[in-house]
Amino acid sequence: MILFLMYYKKNRAGYRGNDTKTSTLFLIQVPMKRLLAHVSTKDELTQYLASKTLEKGHQNGLHVVVAWSSKCRATHKDVAYLDSDQEEADTKILLHAVDATATGPKSIKIFSPDTNVLVLALRRYSELCVDTSFVTGRGRRLRNIQLRPIVRTLGAARTAALPGFHAWSGADVTGNFAFKGKLECWKAFLEADEECVTALADLGSTILPTAGMFYAIEKLVCQLSLPKTKISSLKELRWLLFRKKQAKSEQLPPTQAALREAIKRAHYQAMIWANDKVPNPDLPPPENYGWKKDKGYYK
Repeated sequence: MILFLMYYKKNRAGYRGNDTKTSTLFLIQVPMKRLLAHVSTKDELTQYLASKTLEKGHQNGLHVVVAWSSKCRATHKDVAYLDSDQEEADTKILLHAVDATATGPKSIKIFSPDTNVLVLALRRYSELCVDTSFVTGRGRRLRNIQLRPIVRTLGAARTAALPGFHAWSGADVTGNFAFKGKLECWKAFLEADEECVTALADLGSTILPTAGMFYAIEKLVCQLSLPKTKISSLKELRWLLFRKKQAKSEQLPPTQAALREAIKRAHYQAMIWANDKVPNPDLPPPENYGWKKDKGYYK
């Protein structure tokens, strides 16, 4: 199965490319990097590659499934049910991996350089082949990561919470905590109690974050900021760190109000990921989740 990624996000913060149309008459004057980054170029190139891939598959009697833009076609069956308006390749890869598992393969290899895909694959492992691996890297430096040992080590609860953890600790569009890297967040996650793990697992499962989610994730942020602390209130923790350690304002954990906005953004991202098996998910607008629209783009 081949999935061509088209980055064209009119309504998301991660919009890439340039909408300015460049006439092919002046192609020689356009830097190659700019040409390849142009939306129209990407669209035309993915359509061309998809058609040629299907053509070669037919000629060689291969079972090939190709997805590009919102379309999905195959050499051996009708896969129109996989036509999808999902914006990200991250979720589309899992859509196809779960669908491919239903055909009875003995193993699946998911090729991607993206951490998001690994996180979503681990969460969906119970719906994939037992022998499913994630292949990442480039050229001779490819790494083949078996999912089963990771899922066994983490256990069902933390595996289910991985997308929520990733959105909370810093994904592409959710931001991250100042002076707290992914490794520190991971340590806090591994040491977190059941209430915190459940709250992360529940992100994206409701229309809006619940009071219980806000409380448990605030407690987790307190533990991230001051390991082993019994304090569960950011207001109390900020005062303690300022009073006893004279911590500068930029080194203090976020205020409760700031954290609530971050949780809402993480919740929305987790909601998108939770719909990875749905070809055309019906998602609410981002305005209620910490995003603001400015000149047609969400920030």
